[in-house]
Amino acid sequence: MATSNMYYRDSGFWVRDFQAEIWLYLLAQEARAVADAPAWLARACDDWEIQATTGFVGCVSSCLDERLGTDSDRVALALHLSERALQRLLAWAPAIPKDLVNSFGTAGDEPFFRDQPTDPLLACGRAFISLLRGELPPGHDSWAC
Repeated sequence: MATSNMYYRDSGFWVRDFQAEIWLYLLAQEARAVADAPAWLARACDDWEIQATTGFVGCVSSCLDERLGTDSDRVALALHLSERALQRLLAWAPAIPKDLVNSFGTAGDEPFFRDQPTDPLLACGRAFISLLRGELPPGHDSWAC
């Protein structure tokens, strides 16, 4: 099973590709719901959807350094969107129905054959939020699953 590093500002964490893909898909959906979204957010949303649905085996990227940089307003909005995505996952707990998760297009050519447990996805989301908040020390490189 392939893994990717979610990286931002010299820190990161490792997750399985399916976790990164589903998380970025949900994040992109939250971003699409922002009325009058700024251009940078629209570009970030496009990046997240591509990363979520293309099937980059072992190379899924959140593109945070490119899209957020050190802009505190961008980080704050990304945190808000991440919290909303986390709430969606919690609403599906303990698992996202397989037909729904397969509709996301995040498994590449390999559909999910069972409902997708939310615990690993919640772990990814919480680590992502910690990464955005700067709670992971520089050089941090651990597993979120």
